[in-house]
Amino acid sequence: MSYLLEANGIVKDYTGHKALDDVTVHVPEGSVYGLLGPNGAGKTTLIRIINHITAPDAGEVIFDGRPLTADDVKHIGYLPEERGLYKKMKVGEQAIFFARLKGLDKRDAEKRLKEWFERMEIGNWWNKKVEELSKGMAQKVQFIITVLHRPKLLIFDEPFSGFDPINANILKREILRLRDEGSTVIFSTHNMSHYHRHKDCGYDKTLAAHPLEIFSLYD
Repeated sequence: MSYLLEANGIVKDYTGHKALDDVTVHVPEGSVYGLLGPNGAGKTTLIRIINHITAPDAGEVIFDGRPLTADDVKHIGYLPEERGLYKKMKVGEQAIFFARLKGLDKRDAEKRLKEWFERMEIGNWWNKKVEELSKGMAQKVQFIITVLHRPKLLIFDEPFSGFDPINANILKREILRLRDEGSTVIFSTHNMSHYHRHKDCGYDKTLAAHPLEIFSLYD
């Protein structure tokens, strides 16, 4: 089996708190891989290490067969749990701005974005200001910005938080489509019901460690 991402023996200590304790995760290429655990279990810390935002105190991350470097981040799309958009900017203008930061030229960015806006059922919001969007609409925009440059690895931290069932199903549909088109996907959740629902709909693998490790389902 080919792994796009391997995290081996990861340790991360903060003052008075061990966030990660000898954690090993192997993510198969072309899979959707769920990280399950209660709030504070260390899911976001691991994701931040994978994104080169913070460094582990011990252990190694392998990306696409070699040690992870800062340059690899351009091949990763990351949607953090705490989202942020510029509220006074128009939605389309802001999406193009972020797309260009990721290396797309304006014409290609606008073409891809408008396709995605229609797919996510927010085409009518292109010229609206971000402050006019509902929380769910804003989350859709940020999801699109995350996946637009077609990275090898997509990481979504609590992606279903705040979505109603209809929009959660739209998001799930698009995550599975991205998987089918070759992306590898990691998503984190503290909600066990997400795991059951998505497992039944084709999610490939989940990490369920024993109670002493960070992704234990039972604390």
